[in-house]
Amino acid sequence: MTESATSETVMAKKAGWKTAVNIIGPVLVTLVTLVLVIEIVFRLFYQLIPIEVCAADPIIGTYICQPYFEYDKPVRIGYRYTPNFTLEGLWNPANPYLANSDDSTVPSDRDDSFEYRFATDDHGFPNEPAVWQDQYNIVIAGDSFTIRTAPTTWIERLEQYAGEEILALGAPSWSTLNEAEAIRQFGLDKNPEYVLLMFFEGNDIINTQQYLERRDSGLDWREYDMQDVSFYRRLLTPHFVAYFWQKLFPPEPEATPDYRYPVVASTEAGLIETVFKDVHLLPLSADYETLAASDEFTAVKSTLITLNEAVAAQGAQLVVVYIPSKEHVLWSRIWDPEDVNNVLERTVTVTLSGGDSGYLQWEPNYLSYDKFGETTQAQERLMETFTTEAGIHFLNLSPIFWEQSIQKGELYHYGDPHWNQAGNDLAADAIWAFLQALNE
Repeated sequence: MTESATSETVMAKKAGWKTAVNIIGPVLVTLVTLVLVIEIVFRLFYQLIPIEVCAADPIIGTYICQPYFEYDKPVRIGYRYTPNFTLEGLWNPANPYLANSDDSTVPSDRDDSFEYRFATDDHGFPNEPAVWQDQYNIVIAGDSFTIRTAPTTWIERLEQYAGEEILALGAPSWSTLNEAEAIRQFGLDKNPEYVLLMFFEGNDIINTQQYLERRDSGLDWREYDMQDVSFYRRLLTPHFVAYFWQKLFPPEPEATPDYRYPVVASTEAGLIETVFKDVHLLPLSADYETLAASDEFTAVKSTLITLNEAVAAQGAQLVVVYIPSKEHVLWSRIWDPEDVNNVLERTVTVTLSGGDSGYLQWEPNYLSYDKFGETTQAQERLMETFTTEAGIHFLNLSPIFWEQSIQKGELYHYGDPHWNQAGNDLAADAIWAFLQALNE
């Protein structure tokens, strides 16, 4: 090969590399810039993140789509909202993504949207006005049932009956242990007459184990959840790419989609179509003996006994309010064989880690119809037996909601697992009547 030909080859290669760099370089810069824009902008304006992206991963849904929590260390209450936080806009509790993030529900045009306003006080709890009083006659601690799920919440209705403000201490997914600690830290010095602790059967037992794990780790709640999470999983961009890809190129629908929901419950007021939250079927699958011997229930018992003593020492009365899940309330009214099977296939077999003792564990072996009919009653019977023996006031809302759902119809939202306006009103009526009876 001549020197001239060699030179031309070298020049051609250099030109090729230069062309490649000129093309690839800007493309890479553009992609990196796009990723940075997505990560920064949507973290700042998290309200713009589509619900499908939030639901794609629990880490994204909890810590990026909901960046308005503060975490204590060591874990005591675990977490609460940032002080003086406000969220306003339309909220549609008929969206099935609020129950399950998968495509298990038949598409529907149902829209139950209402003007939503949620605000926290200067301590990060769901109260308006923001500044606390020195004294409250009623102090309440609970999980997401203390948050707005209807135009008028049951707590606001209770305030109307009482003619005074109520102090609410709560955050989503709190367990009995979070709630008891919040009462000790923030409620007892308010010299209340009544202290209400809300026990939600849908997840309180399961969340108790989460509390114990995080408290014993020495980490705060967020640190514990993020300790083994990869950098890639913390990014929003891959989820946005998947979201827009499905929007641009939707998958070919199956000839006969296998939708699990809605299920239909029969009542005297008519049929109720609703979406169950699959994870709420888990604690309802545990039998009485398994729950009673679990580390979780042992912790709940110990916590409530200690709290009851502390409340009594302040001259107040502790009331444990048992909140049934809609899966429990409506199960006995679901009669269609296909619906029954769809629910049973989401039940699980619950055992103890140590055989006869230990923490709750489960495997995907679903229960029979008769067995699940028994286990749905286990938690409320267990709590009723325990509180009676411990001398703690106990208000079980299960029979009240079961009876009223049959007579009057829908008390829970279609997609969201919380009470609608009728359910909020019923809860307020039942709680107020119970408190009045304590004075007689």
